[in-house]
Amino acid sequence: MAKELPELKLKILLIGDTAVGKTSMILKYCEDKFLDTHLATIGVEFKSKTIYTDKYKVTLNVWDTAGQERFKSITKTFFNNTNGVIFVYDITSNDSFNGVKNWIKDSVMFGKFESILCGNKVDLDSQRQVKFDTLKEYGIKEKMQVIETSAKTGVNIDKAFRMLVDLILSSRSDEELLSEFGAAQSGNLNLQKKQKGKEKKGKFC
Repeated sequence: MAKELPELKLKILLIGDTAVGKTSMILKYCEDKFLDTHLATIGVEFKSKTIYTDKYKVTLNVWDTAGQERFKSITKTFFNNTNGVIFVYDITSNDSFNGVKNWIKDSVMFGKFESILCGNKVDLDSQRQVKFDTLKEYGIKEKMQVIETSAKTGVNIDKAFRMLVDLILSSRSDEELLSEFGAAQSGNLNLQKKQKGKEKKGKFC
């Protein structure tokens, strides 16, 4: 029988202006579906997906936040206990790229978490307003990893989420990961013993 991997639970947010494709990205990632019609997210919604690394079973609670300005105060509250953020803009809209810069700027006051910057809708490359070089330059400036995706075709969707998960996992030791994000597992008792006297309060999604 294969050894059961210890489980981690992570809270992931997608942040950006309305209509940049946050909902479509989550739907494609979690359910491999794409809807041509745009349905604005009201408040906050989430879906879950479980992935596996060499060491862990990782359950992602992926939160979809409304981008409209009137929901901005609601969205900000969901930075609490967040482990990672994908900041999203639409490559066919300079306004959405400027908007995501403001989201990134505002986010620094809501705690520390790993994040990446994503330009969505590369299937509409003929309508592109934000060059990939512009994205790379901004990523270097903000010390963020960057990627372009298409929720419609699925290009780089899995890669974007895995990029963020890898950032989170690489930022902590095994002991810290299990202490902060771990679910009780029979397979991680030895690691848990090493944490005696230095346990941290867990962050669960």
